[in-house]
This record gives sequence, C-alpha cells and structure tokens, in this order.
Amino acid sequence: MKKQITIISIAALMLSACGSANQNNNATKANDNGKDSVPTVSTPTQTEPYDLAFYNLKGNVKKMNNGVEFDKTGIITKVDGYNPFELEEPQRSYNEATGEMTDLEKWTRDGKGRIISQRAWEYEQIYVWEGSQIIRDTTYCEGQVWLTNYEYDNNGNPIKNTTVMCEDNDKYEFEPCGIIEYTYKDFDSHNNWTKCIVKKTDQVTNEVSEDEVTRTIEYW
Repeated sequence: MKKQITIISIAALMLSACGSANQNNNATKANDNGKDSVPTVSTPTQTEPYDLAFYNLKGNVKKMNNGVEFDKTGIITKVDGYNPFELEEPQRSYNEATGEMTDLEKWTRDGKGRIISQRAWEYEQIYVWEGSQIIRDTTYCEGQVWLTNYEYDNNGNPIKNTTVMCEDNDKYEFEPCGIIEYTYKDFDSHNNWTKCIVKKTDQVTNEVSEDEVTRTIEYW
C-alpha cells in the first residue's frame, strides 16, 4: 500500500501506528452515517486553493519532494507520476524486481473542487471539509473503520489528530486508537513548514514514537 507522507493525508501515519489502513467500501456508507453527502466533479473550478490546502501549503507551489506536482493555478497535476483524478477505477500493479504491490488511487472532488476521497484496491479514505480545512476523515479497510478528527493552530497548521476505530458491522461502536501531535521546527519564506516533529501515541499498545518529517518545496 502506497500513501503520501504528508500532514494533511494523515491516516497513513495514524493507521500505521494502529496496525492497518484504509478500504474499498463506497462513499455512501460514510455519507449515510456521517451525513456528509456532496456532489462530485472530476474537473475542479476552484475559487480557493483547495489542492494546496490539502497538503497544508500556501503560495505558487510547483512540486514537493513527496512526488506531488501542481500547475500554476495550484491544482494537482501528478502524484507519483500519474494524475489520480483521471483514473476511472483504482489500479494495482506488481513490481517483480522489488516484489512489492503498488496501488494507484482514484481521487474524487466535491462540487467545489475539494478532494473528498482517495480510493484504492483495498481501501477508501473520505475527507470532510469545513471551508478550506479538512476537519475529519473516515477510512474503510478490511472490515474496519477509522474516524480521525483534525485540530489546527491559529496559523492553520495541523497540531493534533485523534483517531478512533471500530469493526465495520453497522454498529459503529468506536474505541480509542491513536493520537498524532505535530511540532513545527522550520518554515520557508512562504511560511510553509519544512521540518516537523511527529509524535504518535498508539492507544491500543500504549507505544509512543517520534519522527522528524521534512519536505522540500519548489515554487513557480
């Protein structure tokens, strides 16, 4: 399973701490239970830089070192060498040289052009926005559901994400799963963070770990 190492795409970090990740259930399940149904579009007509906000970015960003590229209007054109909005369905490929499976995700937007789902072969992650910020996401994978709530500082940077999980059995009896906290160390001249300490607390095993995440940002 291949996910971007970003702050906004948070479930990849959280689910690695809690033991699994994401699912291929369709979005109607989360919409029915969370009442988050919105119309979707494949081509954005954005009045706000939502694609940049998805990665907690500002300014005329061209690319990041995690394989994400933007056009001059701030819209994503490539993720790991392909455009996830252009796929009809998720794809999976096997690399014989490395023995690894790679998922090509199908991404979907809402009517405002905001990214609301990332669907792969075995999982789906659904995002809920409030204005130009993601406030929570729901991830389905292999009979389990994760629900993550996002907290931000006064500058719009994520500072804490809290995840609960349950079995996907329509009872939705969530239990604590994990907490991720962010401490920002360096920013560039566009006020985008370039170095961050990520503290992960696994509430299932009580294990705590810290990692330093860095990103290189190129501008137009």
